[in-house]
Amino acid sequence: MRVTFIADPGLPVPPLGYGGAERNAALICAELARRGHQVRLLAGPGSSNYGELWPHRAPDATFPSRAYRKILFQLLSLRAMVDTDVVHNIGRIDYLWSLFRTRTPIVLTFQNHTTRQELLSLAMRRDRLALVSPSDSYRQGLPPDRWWTVYNAVDAERIPYRAQPAGDYVAFLGRLTANKGVHVAIQVAKAAGLPLRIAGNVSRESGGEEFFERVVRPQLGQQIEWIGEINDEQKPDFLGNARALLFPIQWEEPFGMVVAESMAAGTPVVAMRRGAMPEVIEHGRNGFLCDTIDEMVAATRRIDELDRADCRRTCEERFSPRVIVDRYLDIYGTVMGQ
Repeated sequence: MRVTFIADPGLPVPPLGYGGAERNAALICAELARRGHQVRLLAGPGSSNYGELWPHRAPDATFPSRAYRKILFQLLSLRAMVDTDVVHNIGRIDYLWSLFRTRTPIVLTFQNHTTRQELLSLAMRRDRLALVSPSDSYRQGLPPDRWWTVYNAVDAERIPYRAQPAGDYVAFLGRLTANKGVHVAIQVAKAAGLPLRIAGNVSRESGGEEFFERVVRPQLGQQIEWIGEINDEQKPDFLGNARALLFPIQWEEPFGMVVAESMAAGTPVVAMRRGAMPEVIEHGRNGFLCDTIDEMVAATRRIDELDRADCRRTCEERFSPRVIVDRYLDIYGTVMGQ
């Protein structure tokens, strides 16, 4: 099968640091290529080559450049699909309007929230189109026609399992924003009497730096440590040596890649019961689901009751690239009419 895979141009595939969608794209492309499928990747500069690599650049802030780059990408994508069986897009849809006017089968995987009206509009736009969400919670309330759920892939082979953590800390990994709940993780760790190690980047979003300086930095000290952003090579040790991962999200998280990565290392997760967390975490087996900060504190104190081997098994059975690509191949066949 010939698959043209499209990712946003802002980050390489795989990313060097933060970038869950790009990391997921890399695992899917690598597994497709391993099985003998022809993979053409349109992605940002510095991306890996899984068969053919067509780099494209992110537009800068000036409107003429953005318009020019989008038009240029329309032409690039139309060229790329001339000899392809299916297009799989895991990036923004505003680059793809020319593709929607063709008969080529298209699979759209959404990683971030889109408005209900946009999704309904896409579903009605054309046939030979499959819409994929990273969890059932993402598409709650949307009509089931042409909707699929496929969880994100995690490369457990690159994350060693640790039956016993080498550290005595709890971990937080993610953007240092209010919706990710780093401030709640600090509260939980302090109340539970455990050291917290924070890994992540200060957000460039509006208000991101102000939130960090006002809310996070004053809490840093001997018990609360921020180590900055970490890469894929550093992540296994950081997660595997923690007693637990704190995931106190304050929004409806579509999936939560770091949760599955933590399980791969054998590290259980204490999370707020929001978004996809009830689908990803089996309460009392590989983590705890909580509704309040007090519940998170109590769960963190009970973390040693959980079997770290169960965490690893969950990742291998549900989130391995093999399982995820099996699912996507079914979708490709359906949208192609096979």
